[in-house]
Amino acid sequence: MAAPAVQPGATNAQPPAQGGYFRLQPVGTWSTLPNNASCANRVRYSTWEPRPDNGVPNHVMPDAGAVPRARAARPVATGGAADPRWDSWLLQRVDGRFTGTTDEIFQWAACKWGLPDDLLRAIAVRESTWYEYEIYPSGRPILNWGMGDMMPAGTSGASVYCKGIAAYGRDFQRDFGTNICPRTFSIAGVMSWEAPSWGQMPANQNGTFPFTVRSTAFALDYLASQLRGCFNGWEYWLKDSGSYAAGDLWGCVGAWYSGDWLSSDANGYISRVRTELANFTWLENDWPTTKPSCDKIYGCPVGSH
Repeated sequence: MAAPAVQPGATNAQPPAQGGYFRLQPVGTWSTLPNNASCANRVRYSTWEPRPDNGVPNHVMPDAGAVPRARAARPVATGGAADPRWDSWLLQRVDGRFTGTTDEIFQWAACKWGLPDDLLRAIAVRESTWYEYEIYPSGRPILNWGMGDMMPAGTSGASVYCKGIAAYGRDFQRDFGTNICPRTFSIAGVMSWEAPSWGQMPANQNGTFPFTVRSTAFALDYLASQLRGCFNGWEYWLKDSGSYAAGDLWGCVGAWYSGDWLSSDANGYISRVRTELANFTWLENDWPTTKPSCDKIYGCPVGSH
């Protein structure tokens, strides 16, 4: 899957090579994908870190018991909406059990799910500019730098959702207004919101909150799992919006953003991610200094803590 990795503790300080280190694995190889430990050994370790503000969440692994409890409370993909392996195998593998630099985590997640690491890097450029959860000194989150996609006014179920995620430490309504909260979080733009019409509405929503805010590895683990499941052909609900079939990774990238198959929104997102990938945006000279500006009221960004 990749050339021998530089071992942990190496003094290499180089950014990742153009083209990355891991390649897309075919649809039928899902059951033989490597585990956490194997991928940790395949990562090309480097002290290169263009996002030092991610330092805390990069070194947090979610509680091993909390993740399955949250997963058990989420709505299960029943009624033919997904392949049974979505719940029985794919989601069971998502645990975020890795720590490292931001780029090392991209590599680990790509290895674990048989995906190109450069693809994950490019998606994260679009979703967060590679910031896991950027905040001001007060704790107020900074829109579009690790969270965003705010609730439209009058969204049904917003009160339940906002109160549910507030139980984990921050009431976003104090920042943005009554019944207005972020729907997506993390370096990967993971959607935590679920509408009441989709089934039960536990406080943890889709089983990812607050893990996606607190752990970069969990967020990228989850993103990569969704792309793999879609690539395998397991997201049956996508057939409602187009000619979805296994084996179209770029179609799955679009579905990550839009929730449907090759719509205009999905295709626009695919084009934007392709541009970041073609430009190797994370290797540009100004990438380490790209950061949200200071605010007259809230101060300067301080990173996750």
